[in-house]
Amino acid sequence: MNSKPVYVLGSGAIGFPLAAYLARAGRPVVAVRTRSPHVPRGTVTVSVDDGAERVSAEVETVSLSGLGGLEGTMVVAAKAHANPAIARELAGKAAKGPVVILQNGVGVEKPFLEAGFPAVFRCVVYATGQAVSEHEFRFRPIASSPIGVVSGTRPGLQACVEALSTAQFPFHAEADIQREVWKKALINSVFNSVCPLLEVDNGIFVRSEAAAGLALEVVRECLAVTDRLGLGLSEAEVMAQILRISRGSDGQLISTLQDIRGGRPTEIESLNLEIARVAASLEPPVPLPRVELLGRMVLLKSLQSAGKGTRPAPG
Repeated sequence: MNSKPVYVLGSGAIGFPLAAYLARAGRPVVAVRTRSPHVPRGTVTVSVDDGAERVSAEVETVSLSGLGGLEGTMVVAAKAHANPAIARELAGKAAKGPVVILQNGVGVEKPFLEAGFPAVFRCVVYATGQAVSEHEFRFRPIASSPIGVVSGTRPGLQACVEALSTAQFPFHAEADIQREVWKKALINSVFNSVCPLLEVDNGIFVRSEAAAGLALEVVRECLAVTDRLGLGLSEAEVMAQILRISRGSDGQLISTLQDIRGGRPTEIESLNLEIARVAASLEPPVPLPRVELLGRMVLLKSLQSAGKGTRPAPG
């Protein structure tokens, strides 16, 4: 598999650093622009600063619409709201190879399963990225990122891990990926709602006792769902991870706040709002008033920033 290209779909604050590290390691990689339909095939210099060193690499880039036959590992690093369109386009191009989804959220793999891709893997990314300019990024790895099987085989999973891992951006195989997916979703339901609403960086939870208390309330609501799903998550481990991430904050703005300020859609519908939807679908339903309200407030703020939420309310 390492001889076949890695196509990184979604060239942003996670996708471009991944592509740069793979290119620097001498692996064939193409950064695919999913939001820009008219990017001609060419090469750009991508620079990544991880705090310890700054690296630059020449990365081939092209728009998704400009790609012909695709055969290789397809890494989806775009925002989750684009998944249905990406899955349709890849299926229309008869793309061959595994799909590895590098996204936050619950259920984001569904469009690829519905499109009939036989090998779909989920990755929980433990890293932060922020664009300094179009091709320059700050990137902070937090820990090795787990990848697990949604559909496919263990050998296929191991091949994907080997194809994507570098010293700067490591991955590992994970047997229980849904537990990891939900754990990260709970963590993101805190960071990606509270931080953008307060317009602060993710260090707020160690700076403010009140913010840490709100985080605990959100986590406890979410755990009522994961307990029903039998995922075995504990309040102590989730809160410890939230505080560890917050303690290591370097002042970077959370991606949701970056998206809101840029007038772009956010991931909140696959985080707080999807968690609330799953909770409501259980029998009996599990009420998540804080989780859902915070999600709805972020969605409204996002729509207003994009100019789509300013119409008078009915009545």
